Formats: sequence, structure tokens, C-alpha cells
Amino acid sequence: MSTPSSRREHRERQNNAQTKHDAPRPRRRRIWPWILVSVLVVLIVIGVVGAIIGKHVYDSAAKARTHLAAAMTDVQQVQKSILAGDLDAASKGADAASQQTAAAVAATKDWQWRFGEKLPIVGQNLVAVRTVAQVTDGLANDVVKPAASVRLSDFTFTDGAINVAAITNLSKTFTTVDAGIDKALAGLKKVDRATLIGPVADGVSKLETELKKVGPTMSTAQEVLSVLPSALGANGAKDYVLMFQGNSEARSLGGNAAQFLPVHVENGKIVRGTVVSSSDFTHQPRPEPVVPLDPQAVNIFGDKIGRYSPDFTMVPNFPTAVQILHGWWASDIHTDFQGVLSIDPVALSYVLEATGPVTLATGDQLTSQNAVSLLLNEVYFRYPQSKDQDAFFASAADSIFTKVTAGEASPVKLIQALFRAADEGRLLYQSDDPQQTKLIDNSRMSGIMPTSNAEQTAVGVYLNDNTGSKKSYYLDMAIDACRADGGAVSGHATLTSTLTQDKANELPNYIKGPYFAAEDISSYVVVYGPVGSELTGITIDGNPASPLSQGEHLGRPAVKVEVVNHLTDTHTIAFSFKTAKTEGPLAIWTTPMSRATPAKVDPTCQ
Repeated sequence: MSTPSSRREHRERQNNAQTKHDAPRPRRRRIWPWILVSVLVVLIVIGVVGAIIGKHVYDSAAKARTHLAAAMTDVQQVQKSILAGDLDAASKGADAASQQTAAAVAATKDWQWRFGEKLPIVGQNLVAVRTVAQVTDGLANDVVKPAASVRLSDFTFTDGAINVAAITNLSKTFTTVDAGIDKALAGLKKVDRATLIGPVADGVSKLETELKKVGPTMSTAQEVLSVLPSALGANGAKDYVLMFQGNSEARSLGGNAAQFLPVHVENGKIVRGTVVSSSDFTHQPRPEPVVPLDPQAVNIFGDKIGRYSPDFTMVPNFPTAVQILHGWWASDIHTDFQGVLSIDPVALSYVLEATGPVTLATGDQLTSQNAVSLLLNEVYFRYPQSKDQDAFFASAADSIFTKVTAGEASPVKLIQALFRAADEGRLLYQSDDPQQTKLIDNSRMSGIMPTSNAEQTAVGVYLNDNTGSKKSYYLDMAIDACRADGGAVSGHATLTSTLTQDKANELPNYIKGPYFAAEDISSYVVVYGPVGSELTGITIDGNPASPLSQGEHLGRPAVKVEVVNHLTDTHTIAFSFKTAKTEGPLAIWTTPMSRATPAKVDPTCQ
């Protein structure tokens, strides 16, 4: 048991405890403010560095944009120089464009730009800008520079010949150009567009859209140039027939083919033969067709397409028409040919825009303004006799051919004229060369309606004169079509006559024809539905029509009706087809007439 402490001891213990309590404690350092300051300093440093990098990248992007804009200006100058035939200026412009695009690429190659590409969101935009710069630089070197060496004069004639060696070199150039465009599109395809800001996304899309527009044109040019030397007789002589269709007596493919110009081609040298007239085909109508005919075509048009030469272009299929022409040629002309090029007076008027006026043996001057009216109408007022008409047409064909082969046509305008004529179905071509045939497959120039609805859901409206006259010149046609719910296709074809009573009173017999009154124009209209469809209705001016024939032809339903226009009246055919499948966009194929045919397509029926 412990002894109780004394008062003194108790006081000493209290004093010791108090002293201990009052002794100074060791000081703890306040660390957190220094951490905050350090973080702020680091953030400021990062911000300053980021701002510097950001400013640098922004400046680089601005430089790249400036260089690319300058390059585009240079490219436009290259295009103008090529069209003007100034290869020196085109070459300088191409070099300048290449320098600008190289500078644009350089602006996107430093470490700051690469650093920026790794950042979220903004990085993908910088990658896109760099890719566009690189793609454009590739275009400058792989497309613009080679294109700057193109001489459009290589497409023109010199002393009646085209330089096939130059065409071969052009083919190689366009192969390089075509590959350059494909490479550029492949580069743009790699860009991840999910996080791109508006202006950058728009820039990428715009470049891609433009390349996709020009790509097919370059591919087509390359393909055409690859077969052109052979077509021009580089590997052996070729014989062709240049066929002229007269739209004043309408046929599905254009008109009555009454004039033919044989052409012999060897190593680029083109020599014309003697003009052949349809009157040179003897014993018409033949008791039997000159070649075996497609029974489906006979069902719609009758076997006269093979027994009477003015009717073989009734069939809206150019290879079939050429096959029948081969029959007539073998029977009465006794020569052979490897291809046929068909053209009408409207297309000739386009060619005359490139050549300028030509003077005929009669003293008449044929121009782009008067060619259609003179060749399709006025000639019959001036020359009542068919032999005089044939001489006039032969002179026109000879004069234009001479003008073109003399190299007097503007190559740019001539190419534009031919493309325009082909787009309108006024320029048709058929060859026994499979490679050439494949090139123009599915184009209007082939004269073959699409065999499926995959690329376009096409309807056809074709006109054939039934008056035995040249009065189709006074007809205008307008067509519209639309697609209803469920894929059904419907539309209208409106025929309007411009023939007045005063004009009817003065028509010569060759225009008036022997079967109808001068005031009346009888036409057969054949309507084709989409591939695999079914005709569900056809009316004329709202009344049920009485088809003259109907059935399947060219893989489509076809129906033929007669429309008779009296003076300046108008008649409307309404048609409808039920379709199981309409894959491609709706399109209208029709007869090229003396004047343009408005064709309106509505994606959906209102």
C-alpha cells in the first residue's frame, strides 16, 4: 500500500505538470499552399506552351489553307491553258500548283502539328487537314502535271488523218491521271469523319465529291483512248458506215435512215466513200425480211422492220437496227463494215458550232442555226424530186465531213458537241469489237435500254410516223414520270402539233404524204415499262386506249397506240405499270426529235 504524498510533493507535481504543458511544441510546416502554387505554375506553363503550340498549329493551318487556295487558282489556270492550247502556260501553272501543295503539306509536318493530332477531338481535325493537303499534293503531281501535257490538237485531223501514235501517248497519260484520282479517293476514305468540325468535314466532303464527279469522266476518257487507235485502223484497216437519221419522219431511234456514208480508216487516215441512199436498196418492200427478226419485235412493230428499209430504226435497240442494216448492205451494196455511227441533223448543228458554216455544192450555206430547218423541212420545199433531195443531202454530208477532217474544227467545241449529241441519244455507235462495245454499254450512245433496274428504272416512250410523210417535224413531245408507293410507275406523254392551216395548205407532197389529209399527223407511240413490270393502264386524253399491239420486248412490257394530231391540237397519253422491284432512280428514254423533248422525273407521285 503506498504512502500518501505530502502537500509539498503534491505542489511540486502540479508545478512540473504545468511547466510541461506550457513548454513550446514543435511547428508543423504548412505544405498544401506550395502544392497549389506548384500546380498553378505547371498549369500556367502548360497553358502558355499549349497556347504557343496552338498558335503555331493555327498559323500552320492558315498557311496550309492559303497554299491550297493558291494551288486551286493555279489548277484553274492550267485548265484554261489546256483548253486554249497553250502548253507552256499549262506547264508553268502545274509547277506552281505543285509548289503550293508541297508548301501546304510542309505546314502540317512539324512536331507541334503531330502533337496536336494526338489530342482528343481537335486531333482528328488536324489529321483530316493534313490528309487533304497530302491528297491535294498528290493530285497536283499525279493528275495536274500529266494533264498539263495534253494537247487537244492531237484529237484533230491533219490532212485527213489523226495521229494514232499521239493518241496512244494520250492514253498512257490518262491512265496516270485515272490512277491519281483513285489514289486520292482512297486517301480521303481513311479520314475518320465522326468527330470533325463543320468546316473541316465540309472541306473533306467537297474534295471527295469533286473527285467522284471527275473520276468517271477521266476513266471513260482513258477507256476510249485505249481503244481509239485500234478503231482508227492502227492494227489494220477498218470500214464504217456513217448513218444519217431524219427526225422529220420519226422513228424510235430518231428518224428514217435514208443516207449512208461509207468510211475507210487505216492508221488514222480517213477516206470517205460514195454516199448510199435508201433508194439504192432495191425491191422494196421485200416479200421476206432481209435477216431473221426477233418475234417479240415483230409482234410490236410488224415484220416491215426487215422488209422496208425506212422502218428498220423503228426498233428502239440500235444493235438490232444495225443487224438489219447489215442485211440490206449485203444484199445490195455487197461490201462489209465493222461499225456504224448514227447521227441526226440536230447533232450536225452541234458539230457546225465547232466547224463554223460550210458551203454546199448548191451554194447554200449550212450553219448551226439553219441546219435543222434546212435539212429536215426546207429542202422538201426547194427540191420536190427525191433525186435532187438525195444530192442535197449528199452534198451536206460531204461538206461537213471535209470540214471536220481538214482539222478546221475547234477540238474543245467538237468534243463538247459530240458529248451533247450522245447524251441526247442523237449520236449512236455500234461496233463488232467487243472491247468497244463494252465501253459504251449502258450509255445512251449504245442505243440499248438498260437490261435491269439496278442502276436506273427506265421507261421508254418512242415515236414512229404513220403518215408516210415528213410531218413529224411539226410535232413536239413532253414526258413526265413518277414512282408511287409500292414501286408502281406512272406518267404522261403529250404530243402537240405546231402545224397551222396556212402551213398545211402549202405543204409539198413529199412532206404531206399520200395517206392522210394535210392537216393530220398520225403517229404510233410505243411505251415501254420498267424491266419486269406489268402494264396496268393506258389512256388517251382520259379515255381508255385501244392498243394496236402489246407484249414483252427487250425484257419489258410494251404497248403501241395511235395518236392523230389535227392542226395545232394536243393529245396526252397516260400510262401506268406495276413493278415488283424498282432499284435505281427513275429515268426516261425517248425518241430524239427535231426539237428537244422536255422529260420530267419525280421521285414520288404527288
